[in-house]
This record gives sequence, structure tokens and C-alpha cells, in this order.
Amino acid sequence: MHITPLTFKQKCVLDILRDFERQGLESPTLKQLRLRLACKSLRTVTQYLDVLERKGYLVRHPGMKRNIELRNVDGAWGTVSIPVVANVGCDDLSLFAQQNYDEFMEVDKQIVEDAGGDIVAVRAIGDSMNDAGINTGDYVLIRFTEQAENGDRVAAIVNDMVTVKRLERRDGMTILWPESKDPKFKPIILRENFKIAGKVLCVIPAPQMEVTEVVPLQEESEW
Repeated sequence: MHITPLTFKQKCVLDILRDFERQGLESPTLKQLRLRLACKSLRTVTQYLDVLERKGYLVRHPGMKRNIELRNVDGAWGTVSIPVVANVGCDDLSLFAQQNYDEFMEVDKQIVEDAGGDIVAVRAIGDSMNDAGINTGDYVLIRFTEQAENGDRVAAIVNDMVTVKRLERRDGMTILWPESKDPKFKPIILRENFKIAGKVLCVIPAPQMEVTEVVPLQEESEW
């Protein structure tokens, strides 16, 4: 599984490279990429390629004009791109549930195919689920569904906000349990005024080092 996420802009560059490869064309030149991306400078294109290479999505061969070689053409690693949507609160309900597809990550196809349905990744915030192996910065794969059983770890929406907890229903109540030995984390007890957004499929630990892109500020308006 490739766990280094891509920003939206980085994925745009990668999609162009994959399009060339699928059409049986040679890798594009920097000038061709600049035109496709509608960038003003070749330096911006080079910076995106630098980041994609550091993240392991491509390699470049020095001394060649068309020197870009992709490392996951058409899912050659057996992966698919999954959007990363905003952040999910594991401590409280202070984060709004919103679909900001600002990142993408490569996930094993088998996870997606076996689970069925639409799947997204969310970034965990807080430590109330650390005994379940979910820590701040980790990526949690969520399958969209409103169906869940007692004991399932779910993404639940309460008053338009989202949190990840362990589900229990009893005596007409719904309890969203934290999973942490820290006593400051309390269960959330509800009636029926909430919605299950999805079930937790798996947790992907946060990378030890996140590579960020460096793009001239004047280029930002072009996207």
C-alpha cells in the first residue's frame, strides 16, 4: 500500500503523466507539461516533479529529454486513488464534516473491492481512539454506509459534525465510545438525532515525514 498522500495539484500532474503513458506516448517534456497545466514557469513544473519523485510516484533519468518513468501506471502496484476528506475529530465534535478533496492516496485495490461501496480516507485528530490504534495524523479508511452493528467503529455525524468512535446501541440509546485509557475522554450518549456516515475499514499510520510542495505564490492563481 502506498501511503504518501498527494495534494489535488500533485494529482493533476500525475494524471497528465498517466494519460500520456496509457496512450502509448513518450513521457512529456517540461514544456508540454507546462502547457497542459497552464503554468507560467518551467520551475513550477519541476517542483511538482521533484515532489512526486520524492513521494515515490515516478523516477527521472538524468541526461534524457523525456526522462520521466511512472511507478504505478494503471494501478501497477495494485492500488487505486482514494480521496482524503478534511479531518475527523476523535476527541470531540468540534470539526465539521465536509468533503474537501484536498489530498489523494494510493490504497490497495483489494481493500476497496472487498469492502464494496464508496470509500474515502480521513485524517484523524485527537487521541480518544488511541487504544484502537487511531492517533492524530493517521489516515482512517471509511466506507460510506448507514448500517452498523454494536462494536463497529464508525464515523458518526452529530449536528453536522463528525467523529470516529465505537458504536453501541442499547435501551433505545446510542452510545459512541472512545477507546482510550485516559479518563478525560467520555462517551457520547444520543437518542436518534444522529447519523452514521460510515464504518471504519482500516487505519493507515501517518507517514514519519510528510513531503510538501513548494510553489511560487504568484503561481497559485493559475489553479
